[in-house]
Amino acid sequence: MNHYIECKKISCVFCKEIRHIEQVLKVSVRSSNGKMYIMDPHGKGKVGCSHNAIRGLCYLSQSVDVLVTKADLEQFIWQGGIVGMSSLPVLMHEVRYLLNGTDFELVTIRNKGFVFHNAKRKRLNEQEGIIVQQAVNF
Repeated sequence: MNHYIECKKISCVFCKEIRHIEQVLKVSVRSSNGKMYIMDPHGKGKVGCSHNAIRGLCYLSQSVDVLVTKADLEQFIWQGGIVGMSSLPVLMHEVRYLLNGTDFELVTIRNKGFVFHNAKRKRLNEQEGIIVQQAVNF
């Protein structure tokens, strides 16, 4: 199942999808002197990031709980440009770093792609299931 999203924006700085990233992750995305930053959700400062990381977060925030293929991510982020063997793994490392302190995590599905999901919600649902199961067994 392909979940392809296309972006024809020249720059992420003034893109309305930045607001979507902010809503989903509960962070602020800012730009200063040509550099992008994610403001720590706990007010502890800002974390510098690449434009490609913002593009990756943009795609992933529109694809919550969906298997996203490596090919689709590469197409969206690099828009058909040449992508080196280590480019996507390095970028996903940066994205995971940016997700620290948020409720979300990026799970690698070997030989398939990635799933971006709300780990906190999943943990709460699992806890509710355990509590309900314990109540039923009581």
